[in-house]
Amino acid sequence: MAVYASHNDLDRMGIIPRGSPRQSDFMFVAGTVTKKMSEIVRRVYDQMPEPRYVISVGSCANSGGIFNTYSTVQGCDTFLPIDVYIPGCPPRPEAFIDGIIRLQEKIRHEQFRWSRWR
Repeated sequence: MAVYASHNDLDRMGIIPRGSPRQSDFMFVAGTVTKKMSEIVRRVYDQMPEPRYVISVGSCANSGGIFNTYSTVQGCDTFLPIDVYIPGCPPRPEAFIDGIIRLQEKIRHEQFRWSRWR
């Protein structure tokens, strides 16, 4: 919540939260993901238009955290292609901003264009 507050304000960087996956171009995966939730998260990812990107936030989403149980997914990269990992538990707002800047640099350096008119 601190990332969207006035001190860090992601609106300056063009990041506006959307409620629908059909209007989004990247998604945050934050927190512990269970095996039951992984199917729904994958479905939301599949509903996003191309090009789509994923940022994994925090140690629970990155590696399962301290929850090494039968129902917890040990890292979101087992069912989603992750573009940027943001470490921390919980991650600082500066880490969020750094992860978003890294994703913007990755998008800027892509050679493949999605449209021939660009």
